[in-house]
Amino acid sequence: MTKFKIVIVALVLMLLGVASYIIFGSYSDGYRAGRIMKISHKGHIFKTYEGMLDIGGLQSGEDNGAATTVWNFSVKDKEVVAQIDDAVENGYSVKLYYHEKYYHFFFWGDTKYFVYKVDKIKDRPALK
Repeated sequence: MTKFKIVIVALVLMLLGVASYIIFGSYSDGYRAGRIMKISHKGHIFKTYEGMLDIGGLQSGEDNGAATTVWNFSVKDKEVVAQIDDAVENGYSVKLYYHEKYYHFFFWGDTKYFVYKVDKIKDRPALK
């Protein structure tokens, strides 16, 4: 093998490594707690689950004064969506565990935040 071919193979392997890290790696992991405002299944070809969580507190709006702080998220797993639905139907706040991805791919969801686990906050049910 010539040196040129070795350099090309090394560059291709490096690019594949970086691409796979960006696609499959997580920038951060964490959780957010609050009340579910919305969950929807949307898209034309690539259907994804998208939700909104009211995490409390107020932020100043440009025209309308104050508004609640909302966090947008995506869900890939139908079982997680079912757990969110159950919490909403029973009037509970939730703690959503998520992975934040490096890059947003349009066919995976509308956000970089992917919820993978849900806990009901049992000591304080949300107001109905």
